[in-house]
Amino acid sequence: MFYSELQIASDINKLIDVEHFIINLMDDFCINNDYLGIITTPLVEAVNNAIVHGNKNDKSKKVTITCQLSNKNITFSVTDEGAGFDYEKYISENLENTSTNGLSIIKLLTNEIEFFDNGSTISYTLNIPIQIQKERDSTISTINKSKEEIKTVI
Repeated sequence: MFYSELQIASDINKLIDVEHFIINLMDDFCINNDYLGIITTPLVEAVNNAIVHGNKNDKSKKVTITCQLSNKNITFSVTDEGAGFDYEKYISENLENTSTNGLSIIKLLTNEIEFFDNGSTISYTLNIPIQIQKERDSTISTINKSKEEIKTVI
């Protein structure tokens, strides 16, 4: 299993770093570009929700994105530093209300969704074929030499 992490400030302008994180994962694991939207949309929605609703756009707070990859799926978790929310209320709303409910979009595009820490963490799984090589160097890198960190661990 492969593990990667990205931590960003609660700044909507940092969503581009999330997109770069996804593109790097797709390149590293030879994931077909046909899956770009399926991978990007729920993650950007979850990070946007964490920035806007969880951390209330407080740039001193962080959002942490983790990714676990196996041969058959990808699991993303997004954690904010907010107090959480009543996720059961929102997740049970009508799925046709996708224009105003990012959680509905995430639920529609993912195979499994869970909440932890009173709703401060969302975790979801996508079933996507991935090529993981048995031997891989462990790396730590940054996006655009910013303060945000990406950690990769095997």
